[in-house]
Amino acid sequence: MFKALIEPFRHPKLEVGLGEGKVFGAMGARKPKAKAKNWSGTLGRIWSYLAERRAKLLLVLFMVLLSSGLSLLGPYLISRAVDHYLEGDGGRTWVIFLVTLALVYLLNSLISWLQNIWMIEIAQETVYRMRTDLFSHLHRLPISFFNRRQQGEIMSRLTNDIENISSTLNSSAIQIFSSILTLVGTVGVMLWLSPLLTLLTFIVVPLMMLGMRWITRRTG
Repeated sequence: MFKALIEPFRHPKLEVGLGEGKVFGAMGARKPKAKAKNWSGTLGRIWSYLAERRAKLLLVLFMVLLSSGLSLLGPYLISRAVDHYLEGDGGRTWVIFLVTLALVYLLNSLISWLQNIWMIEIAQETVYRMRTDLFSHLHRLPISFFNRRQQGEIMSRLTNDIENISSTLNSSAIQIFSSILTLVGTVGVMLWLSPLLTLLTFIVVPLMMLGMRWITRRTG
């Protein structure tokens, strides 16, 4: 009975060796993962494009900092209301609290909207300059360069890679920065309110990571 229960969770290894040093799976040859050859150089070149909009970029990062702080302030105010105002204290203080809470969420929404608009402007201006420089660079390359490469490879560099940079600058970069600030702020507030409950909460994190890793290996 126990064997029948664990049968769906087994992870069979569908690997057959064909030749020395070659491993093939059910869908064909297993290709090594592509890795960036020069991370620092790539980031440096992207920053050279972003540096022309440095002032607006710093303003966006400041907006992200404010938005993360306000997103933490809202739940904290609600917790204070649950601890105090729901016990019977009300009147004018309760009205002031509701107005303050509404202003916090309205200001957070406005800041988030502005940071997204400004970051999209920065990303589109940066991508436009990249496309222009790339197109100009192609005009200076010799004919032998195009003879040695397939058209699909060149088109991939012109379209797919630039689109990946555009999507990263539009959303991913801001989301990563905002998530880091929110996580640090959340942990700080949790430790300030109750270190014991914070410790109990983080005990579950390693178990969740192990479970996700176990599931990911099988769903992959």
